[in-house]
Amino acid sequence: MSELDGSVLDAIFEAAVLPELWPAVLDRLASRVGAVGGVLFAVDNLKKGQWTASKRLFDVMERVAESFAERNTRPQRALSKGYAGFMADLDFLTPEEKEEDPLFAELLKPNGLAWACGSVIPVPNGDLLVFDFERATEAGSFDRPSLHLLDGYRPHLARAGVMASRLQVERAQNAAAVMQALGLPGAVLGNSGQVLAMNPLMEQLEPQIYARARDRLTLAHPRSNEILNMALAEIEADNAAVRSIAVPAVEGKSSLVGHIIPIRRQAHDIFSRATTLFVATPLAAPSAPRPGLLCGLFDLTPAEDRVARTIAEGHSVESGAAALSVSTETVRSQLKSVMAKTGTSRQAELVQLLAGTTTFSLPRG
Repeated sequence: MSELDGSVLDAIFEAAVLPELWPAVLDRLASRVGAVGGVLFAVDNLKKGQWTASKRLFDVMERVAESFAERNTRPQRALSKGYAGFMADLDFLTPEEKEEDPLFAELLKPNGLAWACGSVIPVPNGDLLVFDFERATEAGSFDRPSLHLLDGYRPHLARAGVMASRLQVERAQNAAAVMQALGLPGAVLGNSGQVLAMNPLMEQLEPQIYARARDRLTLAHPRSNEILNMALAEIEADNAAVRSIAVPAVEGKSSLVGHIIPIRRQAHDIFSRATTLFVATPLAAPSAPRPGLLCGLFDLTPAEDRVARTIAEGHSVESGAAALSVSTETVRSQLKSVMAKTGTSRQAELVQLLAGTTTFSLPRG
């Protein structure tokens, strides 16, 4: 039982490159120690996590993620022991604490999973990998030989986690490089707007757009930055589509539009920290924007689009109302909505945004 299976080791490192293989790896490790299945959590330094599990544990783990994530203190308790190896649940919980643990009492025990073991593995980028294996009630607790066997695989699991994390960094950098090659200032963002990769074209947009403390993407214009933060929060809640934000001109820099594009993570790609692409494009409009352009960029209604273009042409509220054959109250109401959606606070600021003329050129080698 103590010998490492070479084919399992191969499978571990294959899963580092192909995350969809992790459930099968967890199954194979579980079978070696008499467990029903295994679970892998990847938790980043912002305390956001992803997980994958053996097929037999998947339904249970979905309930853990939905209802017990905030109440699951097991990883923290195990980490506080400072033990670099696998531990049985009773190594870091007393029998009384285990019985009172909501995860055990309300979910694991009723599903016939009375015994667990696990290990918390820190990786260099600040993430934590948590491996957990569950035994059926009748199988009894994890004994020392079983834990020692898993300890033999632990260094390889840690290396695979580091490899997977580095691959994700490279993928983020490659995505930023592709946007650079297309002439697009771009950045790849993780949770809470953390910049994972940013290309040189985006770096040139400072001070309009920059990365501040903790590498969080920031827009210099306060209202635009507020809209960015709201959009990123919606993405983290899995409740967002592509969205555009006005980035007003500053001295020496013309108006931009920032496009927030959610990245749909593959189900098993638990090491992926990228959640969003941010792409900046110039709002080139020597005269008024083309009909429909603003609808697409800022989710304006057709009526709001017409009002915005009228204002961009130099009309006042009164002359715009006359040109559109509507009341001044209607124009004021629609203009207020346009300014809210574009993140502008004054009519002059809106006109300045719509009159941006900058284009981006690729740097010459």
